[in-house]
Amino acid sequence: MGAFEPSASKRKGASLGARLRWPFDRFAELEFTSPLAFAVLAVVYVASRIPWLDQGYGSDPDAWRVALSTQHFWSEGEYLPSRLPGFPLHELVTAAAWEQGWVWTNLSTVLISLAGVYLFARVAREMELPNRGILTLGFAFTPFLWINSVMTIDYMWALTFLLAAYLALLRRSPTLAGVCLGIAAGFRLTSLAMLLPFWLLLARTGRRGEIYSLTRMSAVIALFAYLPVLMEYGFTLLNFYDESVPWEVVVRQVGKDGLGVIGALAVLAALTLSIWRLRRFPGDLLRDPQVLTWTTAVLVFAALYARLPHEVAYLIPIFPFGFFLLSRYVGRWLLLPTLVVVVLAGFVDLHSSDDTLDIGTNTVTSARLGDGMLFTDLDTRQDRLDYARELREITAGGKLELPALVVVGSIYPELVVLFQDELEIVVLDEDDREAISPLSDPGHACDSSCDVFGSVEYVSLLDSDQLKQLIREGNFVYFTADAARRTLALFGYRIEETFGLKTPVELELALDEPPLGEGAAPIAR
Repeated sequence: MGAFEPSASKRKGASLGARLRWPFDRFAELEFTSPLAFAVLAVVYVASRIPWLDQGYGSDPDAWRVALSTQHFWSEGEYLPSRLPGFPLHELVTAAAWEQGWVWTNLSTVLISLAGVYLFARVAREMELPNRGILTLGFAFTPFLWINSVMTIDYMWALTFLLAAYLALLRRSPTLAGVCLGIAAGFRLTSLAMLLPFWLLLARTGRRGEIYSLTRMSAVIALFAYLPVLMEYGFTLLNFYDESVPWEVVVRQVGKDGLGVIGALAVLAALTLSIWRLRRFPGDLLRDPQVLTWTTAVLVFAALYARLPHEVAYLIPIFPFGFFLLSRYVGRWLLLPTLVVVVLAGFVDLHSSDDTLDIGTNTVTSARLGDGMLFTDLDTRQDRLDYARELREITAGGKLELPALVVVGSIYPELVVLFQDELEIVVLDEDDREAISPLSDPGHACDSSCDVFGSVEYVSLLDSDQLKQLIREGNFVYFTADAARRTLALFGYRIEETFGLKTPVELELALDEPPLGEGAAPIAR
């Protein structure tokens, strides 16, 4: 036997190890772009979303604002955006499925999100990333993306077309990439921020001549998509709800609602254990155009979120590029358990007694296992539906002194959409159309007809002058605890004060306020 020839026992051991690794390696590199593999994934993906389909339009009130915008379009023949700066393409596709109800509008989001998973797998294959099978499954079932893939809202529509633009650019089709990015912007205007990473990619790969085609087509398609909003608002469409959010809430959003506490800890642990690989990262920014593109995309969308951290869903465009970076710097045997924990955190996660996330002693000592964000989101959807139905029940049918004005707070979109057949919904006047949510912030709804004196009238919030005037006109005012909190935060006065007039009455409901969906900051809107 030669000096360097392995013994028989060592050859057998190596062979056994190879046999044990083989199925894992095949699974890690599974190509979900192949028809059979993707068909199996598609069945599981859609089936996993079924419990959410018939639970309203979503836990995010903005999903109900989209429904309200669509309802107004079909009833009045007039387009008003669900909220500024407008989401015209999403409001258009929702209008197409509107008559079939929320099951079908939610299902449309599921299907476009599934297309996004396929595009993710195609992009990963195009770049020949390692561990593509693990990566695609993690992306498909990451809990926060899961929640947003099954509500009537625009985030996953925009992400899918953003991934299509990236794939087109990788395949040297800058005009098609511009079309796709422009469509993504038509669903969500901030998608245009992806131009900067794309410019860097083209510049670093010697394709500077394609920058003009990409940019021109993106701008043309986005401009065309926004024509209905521009015709109504001009450039005032860039108005937005500029309310600061405490840093503790931002930490909670990113850490708890983005990946779940356990999921976030797993990712941090994986990065820590991969520090020897991460040492290459600064050099890779200079050597590898793709790493530069991914990193720039993460930084750009993180900066947009930091400017207005109202919902962690604003960070959704970061997810695919974060996954690409994980694939590059976290080894196979560490990547799989990390992504498994991220997915499991959607079912079981850590909670604290005050439901905050910081480094304080109380948060650590009171931590306990509880439902993850998937179950919490289902509960939130049901609780918001129950809240709106209970509110309608205790305010309808002659149970209030008339004429009654009910200030309902953030549940207004759900309330008026759920009971659209019983209410007349009105936009107050032309000035109110410039509100950030023109149909839900200044609008009001009445039993039967707002022209009939002595009906029950519902509004979202009122400033003090509006409230005083309505009381002087003889209205009896009722309000929810949620409306009182939001009135104080937004207008700086307590709605329960009398102003020397009739005292508004607080309504008693099972919940003081409707719960917020995962990742939403408790802002006044």
